[in-house]
Amino acid sequence: MVKTSDLSVMLFPWGNESPSVSDTVAAAQLAEELGFHSVTLPTHMTLPPGWLFTDFTNEDCLDSLVIVPAIAQATSRIKIGFNSVLLPVLPPYQWAKYLSTLDVMSDGRLIVGAAMGWWEEDFKSLGVNQKKRGKLFDEQLEILTRLWTEERVTFHGEQYTLDDMPMQPKPVQTPHPPIWIGGGPMSIWRAAKYGEYLLAFWPDEEAARNTWCPKLAEEGAKYGRDPKLAAFTFVYVADDEADLATQADRLETAVGFEGGDVSVADVTVAGSPQQCADKLNSLQDAGVSHFVLEFQFHGLETVEFGMNQMRKFSEQVVPLL
Repeated sequence: MVKTSDLSVMLFPWGNESPSVSDTVAAAQLAEELGFHSVTLPTHMTLPPGWLFTDFTNEDCLDSLVIVPAIAQATSRIKIGFNSVLLPVLPPYQWAKYLSTLDVMSDGRLIVGAAMGWWEEDFKSLGVNQKKRGKLFDEQLEILTRLWTEERVTFHGEQYTLDDMPMQPKPVQTPHPPIWIGGGPMSIWRAAKYGEYLLAFWPDEEAARNTWCPKLAEEGAKYGRDPKLAAFTFVYVADDEADLATQADRLETAVGFEGGDVSVADVTVAGSPQQCADKLNSLQDAGVSHFVLEFQFHGLETVEFGMNQMRKFSEQVVPLL
């Protein structure tokens, strides 16, 4: 049975109207009021025009590394974090200090969503070699977890070197804030070694039950850990079939980054309140432990639109879970 504590919300630093920090903070406050587990934001540097959302002309993108601390100050209970920080684009010591300080200022509410990244523009904008992102990511995870848990760290890798380095402040959460690894099957071992969750884009029931969860358990056993599977997707709670039909094109655009062969019906929580609840319950039965829900069509819609859908979901879908 899915509980509100199994549900998180993804917010966006962009939209079809340029959002303000205060708008996004207000959405986070609503998520806290409605009892969601966490709010997370992506950390892309720029919006690549013309290929991700072909009809999306707004390239304006706020810095989530600024917005999340503002959310921390404006809330008191809800978990906060990222989906995801792109570790390879900045040095590991900088990430370790920033994230640890954020955990301190939020009284231990940080979730470190981390990914290696895949938008070419994110790497070009910061002069990082995208082809090395896998090796960069792996060394980053090792360095971060050591800086958070050891007094002094020496690390000599292929990409990074630290010699007898201290790092303060240490995180409030011990041994460190939970890490949610964003990625696909190739990142299962990373989640097993470092993460609380592997956060995947909407695995279907068969794949969750027969592939994702067994492989996570198998890899977790190697490290004495028990990583879980989380899924993120787009949500639209419809009044009726006609209402759902009006949103079909935007739902298709929102999932378009996965490729043209993706079925919107298979990878979104969309339809009547009962249909939405049934979909979430079925995925949980198949082994998905947590859901990150997106109410703005991947930022194609306004913050206000997302807040209205968030309320509707809480009022009409949650009681059916």
